[in-house]
Amino acid sequence: MRDVEMNDMLKKIVQYVCLVTLAAVLMISCAPRPEVHPEPEPEPLEPPPTPSGFVMKPFHRSMHEEMRKSYYSADEIVLGVFTGTHKNKKSGIIYYFADFSRFDKETLSWGPTQNVIMQVHPDKFQPEIIRRGEFKTLIDLDKTGICWDYYQGNRNVFLVEGRKNLIFLELGFDETTGNSYRNLLDAYPVTDECRARDVFNLMIQDLISKAPKIL
Repeated sequence: MRDVEMNDMLKKIVQYVCLVTLAAVLMISCAPRPEVHPEPEPEPLEPPPTPSGFVMKPFHRSMHEEMRKSYYSADEIVLGVFTGTHKNKKSGIIYYFADFSRFDKETLSWGPTQNVIMQVHPDKFQPEIIRRGEFKTLIDLDKTGICWDYYQGNRNVFLVEGRKNLIFLELGFDETTGNSYRNLLDAYPVTDECRARDVFNLMIQDLISKAPKIL
């Protein structure tokens, strides 16, 4: 009699376990699955605007192509006021730029103006310096010449003191001194004749329209 009671009890335990297991399986299978939301598509990049009615002249187109080359080589692109030079015994000639803004290659936009002084080294070449008073006395032909001066297979690069200049920079680090530095790769005066910023903006628009993936 006792064995019968034990068998009945075991049967009830087995039935209970089966019911609990079945209920758990049903709850898992019936539970709502988490919603899978598709990743939002990145918003299309908007290039910096260019004033309407600006038509590039032949020397602007030459600037445009050279800027494209410098764009890929540069670690940093800056638009700043060239304030002058200083000769250091250890570092050599140093160029100073103030009130500058940086161009962000990811967002394709210019950052805010920074009211600090940036030091730049000429590295492999030294641009021609147009002093403040000298620029005012230049004739129209010479003012156009500083935008794009290609002579005997070499291009002459100019910086205009007291005015904004578009510069392409290479960033480096000196392990012996522990100091970082900026080398000048390319430069264009931002004058009424050169329109360097407008030419640069057109170059960015051209890159987006022809090869958006490379940006």
